[in-house]
Formats: sequence, structure tokens, C-alpha cells
Amino acid sequence: MRVDLLCSWGGHLQEMMELRGAWEAYDCRFVTYESVRADGLEEPKILLVPPWKSRIRFLISLAKALPKVLFDRPDVLISTGMGHADIFMFPLCRFLGAYTIYIESGANITEISGSAAFIRRFCDRFIVRWESLADQIGAEYHGGIF
Repeated sequence: MRVDLLCSWGGHLQEMMELRGAWEAYDCRFVTYESVRADGLEEPKILLVPPWKSRIRFLISLAKALPKVLFDRPDVLISTGMGHADIFMFPLCRFLGAYTIYIESGANITEISGSAAFIRRFCDRFIVRWESLADQIGAEYHGGIF
């Protein structure tokens, strides 16, 4: 089973690494931003130019990633948050038939991020890390998953 792991390179990558036990047995590939931390990943990866460095280069890197995703389709997409890339990848992977899981950052206690609010409609599973937030928005909560 092919699993694409979508996360930005900071705390979101750390949260994804804390979930390693859930995904390491599968054929995994990271989709993340170019960075020193991403260079250190042992797993295969698709690297995108961060949008805050150059929006044009970010869009070009998304266009270059498209054939990789189309021709080596993931069966499952898991994200701990990657902002602009989430907005692109979730609708695409859902259209391709992938099972999609979004795990909201633990930093979001009282409301979900803007990108999460948009992509929620493309998620098979939408998980938050705070019980009060889950109750408020009708999301999944499974206790301390990290």
C-alpha cells in the first residue's frame, strides 16, 4: 500500500514522525517543503518550494509534483498540516480514490486552521487533538494520539 505523508517541515513534520508506528510498515513517501530537515528524511520524498519564498516557484513545484502523484498514486494520504499544499493535494487524492486522513495540529485548541476548514470536505477522517474542539465542530477525537 502506498501512503503519502503530507506535512510542512517544522512542528508538523515532528507530529508526523511521532506517528511513525502507524505508517512505517507501508510504502511511504513524504510530500513536504524543501528544507534541511526534509533532506535528512530517509523515506522517498517530493519536495515543494515553500510558498513564502516564492509563490510562482511554489506553483511550478506543484505542477512538477502532479505527474508523480498521478502516475504513482497513493492509496492513503495522511496530513498533519501543510497549508497551501493541503488545499491542492486533498481534492486531487480524493478524486484519485485515495483514502484521506487529516490530523489537525495540537497547537489549534479552540478552532481549526483555515486550510483545514477548506479541506475537511475532502477527508475520510478528520481528527483533532482536543476533545473540546472535537465536540464543538463534530470532528474525531481519540485522546492523546502523540
